[in-house]
Amino acid sequence: MSTSAESAQQWLTEKQPTVEEIQTVIARLEQRISEHPGDEDAIQGSVEALILLQDHLEAEKIPAIPESAPADVQLDSSRLIPEADPVRLEEDVKRRAFEALKDQFKDI
Repeated sequence: MSTSAESAQQWLTEKQPTVEEIQTVIARLEQRISEHPGDEDAIQGSVEALILLQDHLEAEKIPAIPESAPADVQLDSSRLIPEADPVRLEEDVKRRAFEALKDQFKDI
């Protein structure tokens, strides 16, 4: 890991910046990278620091799963399925619909 990425990690660990402070640093790094006229290797540390900070922000946005959440949650779909019996189609109707779909998607 380059010095810039290491210093970004150290900054995150020691200073514990706010989301707004991290976004400000990300904006500065993006500007530095976009305005850099030379070789990409010369600014690779800034690129790695930018990636590290963006990853940190993404991890902050993901809500933690509460430990008390039950592992075996069942979806209640009873209100999604109507109470009526399923529609019964004749075999020739099913076959024609199937063939029409095959013809529609054969060029994909």
